[in-house]
Amino acid sequence: MEAQPSSSSPPPDMTDPVQYSLAPHKEDDDAATEPPSGLALTDDNASTRTTRTDGSTTTQKQEKDSSVDSSPPSLTKIIRMARPEFPALILAVVLMVAAEAIGLVNPIVIARAYDALVDETLTDEEKMAEIHTAMILVMVLHFSGVAAGFVRHSLLGVIGERLVARLRNQLYGAILKQEIAFFDEHKSGELVSRLGSDTTLLQGAISQSMPEFLLGIIKLLVSVTLMFWISAKLAGVTLGCNIIIFLVAVPFGTVIGKLSKAYQDVLGAAQTRSTESLGAMRTVQSFAAEEREQKRYQNKIGDPDSIPWWIPQKTSSNTNNNNNPGDSNDESEGDVDDPNTTTYSVGFYKAVWNSGFFSFVFGFGFGAMYASLWYGFKLVTEDEITLGDLTAFQSYIFQIGFGLAGTSGHLSKVLEALGASGRIFFLMDRVPSIPTPPADGSSEDNNTTNESNDSNKNDDDIEKKASLPTLPDPLLQPESMEGAVTIEDVSFSYPSRPNVPVLEKFSLTVPPNTTAALVGSSGAGKSTVVALLQRFYDVNAGSIKIDGNDIRTLDLAWLRKHIGYVQQEPSLFGLTVRENISYGVSDHEVTQEEIEEVCRKANAHDFICKWPHGYDTLVGERGVKLSGGQKQRIAIARALLVNPRILLLDEATSALDAESEHLVQSAIEKAVVGRTVIIVAHRLSTIQRATQIVVVDNHQIVDVGSHHELLGRCTKYQDLIKRQSLMHRGGNKADLKAELNATDWDRVIQEETSGDDIVEELA
Repeated sequence: MEAQPSSSSPPPDMTDPVQYSLAPHKEDDDAATEPPSGLALTDDNASTRTTRTDGSTTTQKQEKDSSVDSSPPSLTKIIRMARPEFPALILAVVLMVAAEAIGLVNPIVIARAYDALVDETLTDEEKMAEIHTAMILVMVLHFSGVAAGFVRHSLLGVIGERLVARLRNQLYGAILKQEIAFFDEHKSGELVSRLGSDTTLLQGAISQSMPEFLLGIIKLLVSVTLMFWISAKLAGVTLGCNIIIFLVAVPFGTVIGKLSKAYQDVLGAAQTRSTESLGAMRTVQSFAAEEREQKRYQNKIGDPDSIPWWIPQKTSSNTNNNNNPGDSNDESEGDVDDPNTTTYSVGFYKAVWNSGFFSFVFGFGFGAMYASLWYGFKLVTEDEITLGDLTAFQSYIFQIGFGLAGTSGHLSKVLEALGASGRIFFLMDRVPSIPTPPADGSSEDNNTTNESNDSNKNDDDIEKKASLPTLPDPLLQPESMEGAVTIEDVSFSYPSRPNVPVLEKFSLTVPPNTTAALVGSSGAGKSTVVALLQRFYDVNAGSIKIDGNDIRTLDLAWLRKHIGYVQQEPSLFGLTVRENISYGVSDHEVTQEEIEEVCRKANAHDFICKWPHGYDTLVGERGVKLSGGQKQRIAIARALLVNPRILLLDEATSALDAESEHLVQSAIEKAVVGRTVIIVAHRLSTIQRATQIVVVDNHQIVDVGSHHELLGRCTKYQDLIKRQSLMHRGGNKADLKAELNATDWDRVIQEETSGDDIVEELA
């Protein structure tokens, strides 16, 4: 019977910022209990009703929309990010002001030349002397400004590169420190977008747009002051026109800021699409799904060639309601060309509004300039100002016109950066519910994080924090680990689905240097136990202890240093074999002898030595150049190199052929010696030698015993053997069930032989 959600399960937190979700890439026996895959752009308060196998329903939080997964934009935080560059930035601003001051002084000097040219009281020689003096001064000032501009632009360029490098390092570090539940709820493409495009926006804002915008404002104020000094009447007319233009332009900037943020969001969703597909090309091509993936990506990018008159048309969300079962119908893909979901549509409106903004400011700015000149000619004819004054005034009008156009462009980029900053600072300020310690393994972060920044945690985090044991200061780092594992009355639900229980009142004791094997149907919670032992998640109730210490009181780096983990589909990096095997060792330089020793134990040394480059062979992205058995054996060697006291094997042989399984099984038999081992397996041949076999069903332990004991008393274990035997036998299931009748199974129990032996006899 399907277990009903525990009444003690925490309710969904409906106050969290809306977020994009990261579907787990794991495809193991706990697929039914892992956080849900898929993404929908939804309101945070929305929920879905999920029909369960028993006909009941559960309410589940929909995936969150990262478009509002951000902190409030903060100009102060942006400026603070540039603090190490303040000296160079101040120098650049000084040079910028100097260069612009030269540009503001030059019109006054040139005005002297104009006035001398039309001054009838001067002789020709005196006129040329005045003109020569003025123009020489203009040339000196001009090239001084050019030199200052060169140094200023060079400084700002270097400042921008330093800033974006530091920002990306800090942001990536902040992402890596988040707990696993965070990655369950955030798509990798979204996080890559934050690291890429959002940091680039901040780089441009701090190193270019903000200084230029500030300078533009100063230039406008100085120009207006000089214009009033030349003629208050003419300046009043000009200023009045430009104030009106500015007031009308402000709403443009607000809309552009929102569109820029939306564009980054949909671009991140498109990047998620492409990253997901390109990372699974074998699956895509094996199902001839290239066209489908192209359509999935196109539904995020948009198809401009199919849109009449270039103008995006919002389509109904029911567009795909009549799709075939195999057609894509997820994540609002029916909303093709919806301005909220395609980069083309958002980009279209962003381009139009940007163009409108620039055209309005530029067009009406120069219109105001021409109107001012018109009035200025009248003042010259009335002898209120000289022709030189009007010429200088005209230059300042140009300064204001170009200044408004430039300032509006820089303001637009600053607004874009403010939107990006909210998303970046959300990640950088977010306090993980399970704090990851620094690289040196110290406990400082663990303690400070647990005591601060509650405002950045959701209600579930605060409620969970209240149930934590009293944490020692610093967290415990025992001198050694015996490897005794005790699980006491543990109940657990994944944070992304708090109403769906995965473990209920789960208790298990594994003595040191023994092997416990977890068996059961898919979705029973076996792999979840492995995840909890590594403290990827915290339990909702109960405790997990190692050597009598609650793992929440142990230093996290110390804990994981003593645990080896081999999963069903091991993750290898695009490095050499040597680098992949030594990946988990950071406290000393790994020798070639150590690597070869663990590879021999993992049955990997022989095939590695057959390669031309041996241990220096590049394995390709995610190890694509290796077979499944080779990857598993390298993963076992990697786990053994850290010399763990506890070894966790999660379906390490389930995806292998018979020959590879035999080699990996042989490696496992060598690896388990002298360690506490917990094995999750479907294949019973993997776990028959275990000290104790734990039968898990319906989120709870059904029985615990040896292989022979369970054959004699546990119906669930007998059923598992029958299913395993049928799978090995192959062929028509009805015929096999007739062959494997009750008499055969009675003999299995009486003689304590495995189901596989019966299959051998029947074959």
